[in-house]
Amino acid sequence: MLLQKWPGSTHDLRILMESGLRQLFERRHVPAGCHLVGDSGYPCKSWLLTPYLCPQVGPQLNYNRAHKKTRSVVERGIGQLKRRFHVLHSEIRLSPEKTSKVITVCALLQNLCRQRNIPQTGDGDEFDDDDDDGDDNEHNQFVD
Repeated sequence: MLLQKWPGSTHDLRILMESGLRQLFERRHVPAGCHLVGDSGYPCKSWLLTPYLCPQVGPQLNYNRAHKKTRSVVERGIGQLKRRFHVLHSEIRLSPEKTSKVITVCALLQNLCRQRNIPQTGDGDEFDDDDDDGDDNEHNQFVD
């Protein structure tokens, strides 16, 4: 099986636009109410939420704040996964299907570790508390 290789310098937008995930959203195969959150480098779509570039005071500014907080939670969660499972740091040389399974298993194991209060090994602190809202367990569950 020949796998398409995306070099590290390939922009995330290009990968998304050529992905099956975009097609699932565009063809409405993803349940209503499900969205992706992207930075300002992505186009705004009904399924891809991006920040306002020049928000007006009021609802737009409030939206941008909520958007930033959501992205921070996601980025922090990815960082936690990568600290615990170093396989996620490197290029995974598996088919997309197997790579997806590896990531899912890592997320499930991370949830189990959190539920059982199993600390990270190595760097000491398991969590980054930079914008801690006191509710990490709810926000950082990776797989339901």
